[in-house]
Amino acid sequence: MGFDSGTSQQALQICEGNVERAVECLLSGNISAGGTTANSGVTNNSSQLSLVQSDVSQYSNPLGRSACTAIALTLAYNCIGQVHYASPESFIDSTLLTRSINDGIKLYSDLRDNNSSGVEHSSVEDILAACSGRGNTVISSLKLFPNSPRQGVLSNSSSNQHMGLEALLTQCQLDSSESYIAVVITKTPETVLVILPTQRAASNTNAKFILIDSHPRPQQLAPHFPTGSYALFHPSLSSLVASLREIFPVTELGDGVPELMQMMYNSFDVYPFQLSRG
Repeated sequence: MGFDSGTSQQALQICEGNVERAVECLLSGNISAGGTTANSGVTNNSSQLSLVQSDVSQYSNPLGRSACTAIALTLAYNCIGQVHYASPESFIDSTLLTRSINDGIKLYSDLRDNNSSGVEHSSVEDILAACSGRGNTVISSLKLFPNSPRQGVLSNSSSNQHMGLEALLTQCQLDSSESYIAVVITKTPETVLVILPTQRAASNTNAKFILIDSHPRPQQLAPHFPTGSYALFHPSLSSLVASLREIFPVTELGDGVPELMQMMYNSFDVYPFQLSRG
């Protein structure tokens, strides 16, 4: 696949011998050439961040290795239904993470059993369509914003910032009158969830910007280095984006690679949700 032996060995070590997870880390750019963890160049003030962690991750169950999208959608429902009535810190805990991961893996497994396509990683669109067809009221109660998914590109160039994480998430905030929204972010092959206060709610000094992830990140997000699933609470959107850029670093392919291919390797999709009121 073009990775040297040192980089491959480092990926296997980080992923505790899990070959599939190691491949995902390599392809997502989380391990840079030479066997070092990729660095986004963006730093966070760790004293302003708080972590909630579960010992359970999607890799705790052999059926869960590719279930991150189903897990993220399950987490979106479990969080967005409560966040309008209670502070996120009061209910986003290790119990919620563990329950959502187990429920998300079950959802993924059930959908796989009824799908003969052989595709291992299900997209948000696939899961929403399948749940709607099977009468799954949990996932079907999530309402996707118009003009979604919203496609972006990770880049270190200022010319592409209008397609970057901060620009797209800011637009999601502006497009809702709710106090909080759930945003599923897919950067192949991984999917995570963020819980965002809208512009109206963000003016509250206690508003939190939350990254929720079913993947362990034992070499990232210092000093927390989460070894299981986790929720990382941030004081601002820029702080949240710094964490996202750390787990989704820009993949530099070199000057000889066409711009279109560079953009393809660094593309991501944003799916903003709120609860359906109908």
